[in-house]
Amino acid sequence: MRTLVIAQTELLRRLRSRSALVSAFFGPLALAVVIAMSTGGGGDATFEIGVADADASALSRQIVAGLRDASGPVRFERVAAEDAREQVRDGDLDAAIVIPRGYAAAQRSRDPQPLVVLRDRPIAGQVAEGVARSVAGGVERVRVSAATAAAAGLDPATVQDAARRAAAPVTQAVARPEGDDLSPPAYFGASMSVMFLYFTMALAGRALFAERDGGTLQRILATPTGPGTVVAGKTLAIAALAAMGFVLVWLVTTLAFGARWGPAAGVLVLIAASVVAVAGVSLLVASLGGSERRADALTSVVGLVFALVGGNFVPPAAMPPVLRDLSLATPNGWALRGFTELSTGVAEASEVAVAVAVLVAFGALFGTAGFLAARRVVRA
Repeated sequence: MRTLVIAQTELLRRLRSRSALVSAFFGPLALAVVIAMSTGGGGDATFEIGVADADASALSRQIVAGLRDASGPVRFERVAAEDAREQVRDGDLDAAIVIPRGYAAAQRSRDPQPLVVLRDRPIAGQVAEGVARSVAGGVERVRVSAATAAAAGLDPATVQDAARRAAAPVTQAVARPEGDDLSPPAYFGASMSVMFLYFTMALAGRALFAERDGGTLQRILATPTGPGTVVAGKTLAIAALAAMGFVLVWLVTTLAFGARWGPAAGVLVLIAASVVAVAGVSLLVASLGGSERRADALTSVVGLVFALVGGNFVPPAAMPPVLRDLSLATPNGWALRGFTELSTGVAEASEVAVAVAVLVAFGALFGTAGFLAARRVVRA
């Protein structure tokens, strides 16, 4: 109960603070609106993705046929494998998915081949990667199902027929995304909101140092309120403020610019998970600062570094492979991956759930360490 009282008091105080309102609301919203206006607003973009079959197997033909039957913002066009790279480079295609030679045969081994994604345009490349992951996941499920059925002693012809029937819905589900396409306002609205989460969450650490140095904390601790309650209450208040700002950006870009982020339930879960992750990281970083000014500076530096590495300014699909992999070592990279997959509709719910789980793990790991460090700050 005392935690909620402290959280309510801190939240009301921050809602009257001009700097808090800028970092939580006006900052991310202004950048999201500027980007939305510069990209023409709406979310009616389409993607032309080539599909090249270098394997020429029954499995690869089935994948190509399923993708080419697609309708919606993602259109698939069959291209020759030797021409795919040139067409992507020349801009004739936004991206391309290549089924390599020996793909079907490799599925029977312990080391199956991956699909190859050729990209030149950042967002289209990320969409193509999502499609490739979904196709590969569907093929893997069919392979495991067929192997399990064969091990059970079923007739091989029956197993093959069952595998073919199982494969069709997989490719059709990937080819017909019922979600929405990814628009620049949606992507950069999410990316700016995630980046500003660090600046907003830094307020929690700053508040602890400011009240410690001003003697307020000593008076609070003279009551039955413990250090952990103070830390939890202030962190909860700032997290609620940050989440409100994130939701505002989502609503404004959706209603004013037609940006489609994906299913509302999924967006809200990802927003909550992103706030949890950044709150944990920011609490630890700020607690290690030692003073209000150093905590603010250190949190801002970490936030900007994570923004650069995580794809807040340049989508991961446009990064070199090393940086693209490194982006997944940050909460930013996982949050933007989840928002992209929700917005494009090419990912399965389980893949978005992975992003949510990783974000919560970030929050739990760093948040626990930050909570312990912040308690020492309060006691000092």
